[in-house]
This record gives sequence, structure tokens and C-alpha cells, in this order.
Amino acid sequence: MRTGRSGEWNGNAWTAGIIGHELERTRLRDLVAALAEGVGGAILVSGRAGTGKSELVRYVQAFASARPAPKDSGITLAHVVGAESERAWAYSGLHLVLSGVIGALDVERLRQMAPRVDALLARLNDQSASYDVARQVQGLIAGVDTPMLLTVDDAHLLDVWSQEVLGFVARRLRSVPVLMLVTADGSEDMAPFNGLAAVTLDDLSPSDAIRLIHRAVGPHVSSRAAESIVERVGGNPGALLDVVHRIPHDQLTGSVPLDRHLPRSPVLLAHRRHELDGLEPAQRHALLLAEASEDRTLAPVLSALREHGETLATWLLDEHVVEADGDHYALRRPVTASVVWQEATFSERSRAHQALAAAYGERDPDQRLWHLAQLLHHGDAEHAADLQHAAERAVVRGELARALSFAREAVRLTDEVSARVERLLLLGRLCLLSGCFGEVIGIAQERFRLDTTAPQRADLALLEARARCLLDGDVAAGLITRHAEELADDDPNRAARLNLFAVSAYARRLEQAEADRFLAVAERYAAYFDGATHRMYRRASACLASISGDLGRALDLIDDDMVASDVFSEAEQRICRAWVLTRAERFDAARSLLVAVTRDRRLRDSPLLMGEAYAALAVLETHAGRPVAARDAGTQGRRLGAGGVSSAVLSAHMVRTHALLGDEEAAWERHREAAERARRHSDGWITAALQAEAGSVLLLAGRYEESVATLERARRVALEHSDPSILAVEPDYIEACVHAGDLDRAEDALAEYEGRVLKTPTVWAQHTLARCRALVAEGEESVELFKVALETGVEDTSPVEVARTMLCLGDRLRRMRHRAESAGWLRRARVLAQECGAAALAELADRELYASGHHSSPSEVTWDAYEDRLTPAERRVSELVAAGRRNREIATDLYVSVRTVEAHLSRIYRKVGVRSRAELASLVSMARDELDDRRRPGD
Repeated sequence: MRTGRSGEWNGNAWTAGIIGHELERTRLRDLVAALAEGVGGAILVSGRAGTGKSELVRYVQAFASARPAPKDSGITLAHVVGAESERAWAYSGLHLVLSGVIGALDVERLRQMAPRVDALLARLNDQSASYDVARQVQGLIAGVDTPMLLTVDDAHLLDVWSQEVLGFVARRLRSVPVLMLVTADGSEDMAPFNGLAAVTLDDLSPSDAIRLIHRAVGPHVSSRAAESIVERVGGNPGALLDVVHRIPHDQLTGSVPLDRHLPRSPVLLAHRRHELDGLEPAQRHALLLAEASEDRTLAPVLSALREHGETLATWLLDEHVVEADGDHYALRRPVTASVVWQEATFSERSRAHQALAAAYGERDPDQRLWHLAQLLHHGDAEHAADLQHAAERAVVRGELARALSFAREAVRLTDEVSARVERLLLLGRLCLLSGCFGEVIGIAQERFRLDTTAPQRADLALLEARARCLLDGDVAAGLITRHAEELADDDPNRAARLNLFAVSAYARRLEQAEADRFLAVAERYAAYFDGATHRMYRRASACLASISGDLGRALDLIDDDMVASDVFSEAEQRICRAWVLTRAERFDAARSLLVAVTRDRRLRDSPLLMGEAYAALAVLETHAGRPVAARDAGTQGRRLGAGGVSSAVLSAHMVRTHALLGDEEAAWERHREAAERARRHSDGWITAALQAEAGSVLLLAGRYEESVATLERARRVALEHSDPSILAVEPDYIEACVHAGDLDRAEDALAEYEGRVLKTPTVWAQHTLARCRALVAEGEESVELFKVALETGVEDTSPVEVARTMLCLGDRLRRMRHRAESAGWLRRARVLAQECGAAALAELADRELYASGHHSSPSEVTWDAYEDRLTPAERRVSELVAAGRRNREIATDLYVSVRTVEAHLSRIYRKVGVRSRAELASLVSMARDELDDRRRPGD
């Protein structure tokens, strides 16, 4: 029994204790609110075991304890739990409940009520009429004069006499300040409580179930692992938590794949017992076949069931199977088949694999091999070799999951060292693609227990280095150097590959000096490069050149490097090339490469490739000035990615994006995630990137001095690189210094920035440099420099940067009291910001417009103020729009394409500061009317 008073609960802890069931919680909170005002009531909460009834009781208790009540320190709590052992004893449940009520009272009320309760309970026996007892209990309850929450958990375990009495009383509580909350198993008959308000708790939705796993395991759980567990277990919270706590931590984090079958769980077995007990032996065999199938192909399962007759196959199809894509199936309730597998004996499972192996036959010899392998429990060189070939064929077809299954079995059945190392390397590569970095490290470290040669050890060491780099950003330079030196004389080509990996790894970390050092070592062996190593050299050199400011060389090196042995290698090369193209501001070309990767269904089983592609796409869209697209790509990258250090990099890049979208809370949440990972991995680059992103957020928020201090730290790292766009901090830093009134510091920073842009004159750098010059200048000179900036790379640079420049110009003009001209530029900034989704910039523009006295209305804009800024073609398009012509009609009149007309309109909207055809037409028509008025005789 739990009792208590409201003052004993700690603040608002009740808000964090439960997931899901929002409607039910709202209804219960309303009842508690009414109780606090003296209005009683009762409600029955039912649901299957594990759905969270007891958790909901604790939630309501905590909520009630934090709720003040009139004339008292709070709501009194009384809590009891039914017991199976007392179910046959008449009125034992009533004794339990009344004892709970008495125990919750203060001393004075206890002195008043205890004798009456004792007298009633002393008279009870199995001959006592329920109605008479209920009337007496009702009289007792009427004596409660302060709000009380009475919770009766597991009421289905109370004896029937007590249920009848409590149901009678519960229906008559409105005039008494008592709220009775009764919980019961949904499978039990609770007829005595008919007529009460009721809620039924069902399983959690998939999204809530995933949230529950994240809360139970911690923030490091893999989203893909959580989704897979929920898909296989369902949304019953009790069963879900029991299964999760039986899964090894490295499987939950995604560094090792989940086992094919769920771990044995007594809670899950009890949860499904009612269904299992109703299954016949043949039906259990059918579910075993469905669960044993590795590739979920329907035809072999049905073929294996043929000997049992059509009835069994029909039952399986009707009750348990849904078609996924015609040839393959999914299970309606995967948990049922999993539990059947858990309860099956070894021989029953073996019979299922034998039946499926026979069913696959010549239909799919490779899958037949896999099922036969499940029957082998010792080394089998011939079978292992066949499985290796099957895995290699699956890789060529782009079937990663299938290849992985074959490769694992090939390794398991291999004893001979040379063949085992070869298969370990294949398995390791496939595990890398699957994002199972922890498993890869374990595979690579088999070199310590096998009698391997130096080249074999080096290959396995390189595999481990790749996994560690992806897992925590560690390049493992010592490991690379040690094995490269061991091979330098006998196998220089292999030694070069080790060093070239370090070049690419350090280039990803933007550590140019270390990358240069390893490249110089690799180039010593250039005469020994084979074709694959030469292509690896070009990619590594291109990545290094792209962060060194030598973008022309980077493009030359990457241009013809598209030789791939399979779809996964091709995807890796596309992602690498896209990174280089993004650095070189070739956004359209980079986007097409990345979109091709994300849309390739064959790559869906590779968290590594999907995560890296979406991360690269998010960064690309950020640089291209498309924050909405960047956010969407980032969200997909977080959901589908393999985790590891790349997730920290992605979170860091998303800080500024969320801030631009106006979601500052999400921006700081991404900052917190990335900062935690950066500390864990001691990653200086991520820390610097976070400082740059945080400084940008502070700048947007108008916290200029904080922004300067934060950006100063990031700027020290940025100055180590030749290309200012590597860590895009200097334009923000100069702007923050200007706003903070520190012009001397801004001028010094500008001088350094000019020299750096001269060396690497990207479009972004040239445009932001022009804006910074204008920011540092004063008076009319600054206005002219802003207008120069708005003619510098405007068509090719990010629209976010152009909107910022317009916003800065509008702000400067307002401060110079040129309010009308300021309003025009601010409106244009607002329109452009809205077009690209930068809600924070649009809001800033609105605030500046308000400060200038023009608010957001375009009514004061005149066509004459903007007509001179348009090209002749744009003016003609504007006139035709005002005349009511459609795009296709305008295209016909001007002998251009519809797309050209749309491009003209987009530029017109930006230049004029309007958001629609209607506003543009109104502006031009007003100008015509004014001209007509001036021409009218007598004017």
C-alpha cells in the first residue's frame, strides 16, 4: 500500500514519467482538477498486462500531489493493489481498500473514522449481503470532507463481493470529494463496475514505443535498432522494456547488428500466452517456417507447407501474412512468430530449415545454401566457399542484407586461416556498409588470434582503422604507420593504401597538415600503384585539395574517377565526388549525385551510405541557401544514418539551419547533441564548428557581445585553413563586431579576410567580403558598397546570404534616416528570406520595418522606385503580368520558354520586394494610373 500527502511530492516530476496515452492523461487530469474543487467521481482504466496501467496510476498520483486543494495542503492519496492470493476470501478486497483509506488520513480524521471502519469490517462474512454492505460503506465515505484520490490497482484480483460494493459506491461519489481510480486487466470481466467512466489503454504507437526505448536505453540507442525492435515486439510497454533490457548494449547502439531472433523474454511469452495456447502443432510449424525464412520470400514457405494441405497454408496467409511487394511477405504480428521460435526445440527449428532448403531447391540455390548452413555446426570448407561466392554475387546485385547473411555463415564454417581472412575482409566490408562498426572491430581483431601474414594483418588493421574512424573519428595513425612500415619493402602498393586511407580520414577531419604528411609518404610508392590504388590516390588527393583551397585541382582529380566494381563502391565514389563539388560550389551537379544515391533502393540496407549521402546533402543545401531542404536531409540522415562521429558532424551543421528556420530550440538541441559527442571523441574540429554555429545563432538573436566571444574562438581555427568557406565564421564575426561597436576589431578581421579571399575567391567568399566591406564603412560610402555587394555573385551565391546583405543595407539606411529606401530593401530581404525558408531573417526584416515605421505593408512601395533596377526583359514581363497575361501567353509574346518567364518573375519578386503576381500587378497598375492622372488635361 502506498499513501501520502501532496506536500511530499517533488515539484513537477509528474510531467516526465509516462509516454503516450495523451488523451487518457488529459481526461484523468480533468478529473483531478475537479477533485481539487471538491467534486468526486470514479473511472475504470483497463488494458492488457504491460500496457502501462500502473504507470498511469503513478502519473495521476504525482499530478494530484502537485495540485493545490482549497482549505488544505493538498489532495490526500490512498493506493492499494489487489492480490491473487486473497481473491477467494469474501470482502478481503474491501478490507484492503478501507485500510488504505484509513491509513492515508491525518491523525484527527483517523481518530474519527477508524472505530466505524473496524466495526463494519468485524461484522462482515460470506453471508453478508453486498447491497447492505455497500450502503454502510457509502455512509463511511460520506464522512470524507477533504479531497482524496483513491487508486485501486489490479482490481480484477479483488473478490467479487468487494467488486460489487466498490462499484456501487463508485457510481455515487460525485457529491463526495473522493476520486476512485480503478485499474483492471482488459481480459477480465469487470461487470460490477459497469456504468463508470472508462478508458482503455492500448499498445503504444510506433513513435511512442521508439521514444520509450530511447528513454530506457539512453540517447545513444540507434534509431534503426529501436525501429526494428518495435516492429518485431509491438507497442506493449512491459514486453518492450523486458526485451530491450535483454539485448546487448552494442546491439542497441547499432555498432553490432541485432540478432535475427528476439531474446527469450518471460514477459513477452506471458504477454502472448493466450495466443500461443490456441495454436495447433501444425500451425506452430507454419509460423516456424515463416520466422526461419531469411529473405521472407513467400513461395518457398508455401511450398514447404504443401505436404500439410491447403488448409494450413490458407490459415497462414489469412491470419499472419501480408504481402510486402508481391514476392515477399511481412508478418502481421512478428512478435507471435518470434515467441513461437523461442519456444521451439532445436529439432523443430532444424526441421524448418530442412523444409525451406528443399523448397528453395533450384529456385534459389544461394538461399538453399544458407538454410543448409543452419544445419551445420562445424567447419565445412566446401560449403563455406559456396557461401562466399553467393555473398559476392549478392554484392554485385546490390543485395546487401543477403550478402551479409551469406558472408557471416561463410566465416562461421571456415577454419583454414587464409580462406578465413579473405572471408573476414569481405564480411568486414559488408558490416561497414551496414553501419555495424563494433562488429567490424571485432572481426579485424581476429588477426591477434590467427597465424596471419604481414599483408593479411595489414588488411585487417586497415579494416579496423576504417571502423574506428567512422565510429569515433579516430584516424588510428599509429596503427596505420606501424603496418605500413612493416610492408614498405615487400608490398609498397599495400603500404600506400594504408597511408592514403589516413589522407582521406584526416581530410574529413579537416586536418590539412596531417593529411599532407601521409600523402607525401604515400607518394613515395607511386611507382608501385596498381589501378585501384591509383584511383584511391586521386580521390584522397582531391579531398585534400578541396580543403586546401586548390579547388581547380580537386575538380580535375575527381572528374574521371568513376570506376566501380559494384553499386556500393559506386555510391561511395558519388558521395566523395559530391563533397568535392560542394566545396567548389557546383551545387546542382553535387545534388544530382547525392539524390541518385538516396533514391537507389538497393542502398536502403546501408546506414553508412544513406547516412553519409543525406549528411552531404544537408551540408550542400545549407551552402546553397535552402534551409528547409537542408533540415529535411538532416532529419533523414539522423534517422537512417549509422551513428558514430558522422552524426555529431551532422548535428553540428544543423545548428545554423534550425536557427535560420526560426526554430531556436531545435538549434540548441542539435548543438547539445554535437557538443556531447565532440567531448566524448575529443574532436577539436567539431568543437570549432559548433562555436561557429553557436556564434551565428547568437548573432541572429541580437546577442552581439556573446557572439563575438564565441566566434573569436572558432575564428582561430578557421585561420589555419586557406579556404575561408571551410569554417564560414569570418563574415559573422565581422558583422557581430560592427553591431557590438568594436570597429577596430572588425577592420583588422576584414583585412585578414580580404587576403584569404584573394587566395580562394569562391562566389560565397567574394559576396560576403563585399558585404563586410560595406558593414565596416560608414555613411554614404557604406550604402554604395552594399549596392556593390548586391551586384557581386548574386545569381550564384546563396539566397540566404543575399537576403542578409539586403537586410544589412536596409538596417544601415534606416539608421541614416533614409526610411523609404530602407523599407524597400527590407521588404526585398523579407521576400527573399521567405522564398528560401529563412524565417528568422524574414522576422528580422519585419522588426526592422516596424522600427522604421513602415511595418510589413507594401502599400507605400512605388513602381518608380524599382523600375530602373529591372532589365528591359523584366520590365516587359512585369507589364504583361499587370495586363493579366499568364506565363504561357507571356512566353509566346516574347518568344521565350515558360521556364525563362518563371526565372524572370523570380528575379523581379526579389528586386521589387513583392511576394506574388497580384502584388506585382497592383504595383504596376498603380503606376499606370498615376501616369494617366498626370497626363489628364487640366492637371
